[in-house]
Amino acid sequence: RRPAPMTLASADAPGSTEFKLEGDIDVSNAGAIGDALCELVTKHQTVVVVGDAVTFVESRGLAMMARVQRMADESGCHLVWRALPLRVLRAIHVTGLDHYLRIEA
Repeated sequence: RRPAPMTLASADAPGSTEFKLEGDIDVSNAGAIGDALCELVTKHQTVVVVGDAVTFVESRGLAMMARVQRMADESGCHLVWRALPLRVLRAIHVTGLDHYLRIEA
């Protein structure tokens, strides 16, 4: 498995930014990804996480997504998880996180 590189894209609009993920999200990198996203959601009105190149997510990755969503909600940030692959969406559905996360196709 390969680690998930994180790419911070330039802001599309004032107060908005896009964060791109690719590769595997697991115990080796979920903490760092979560920390980076938590920092973004406290500084921006809108954060879009684009995950079309994510190849795998395990339980630590799912827990990270819930933690970041909670921080976004507390900070008043509109957080969107966009273009997640079907295998990731299935894991999110099985855990019930699909009722908590804001997911866009």
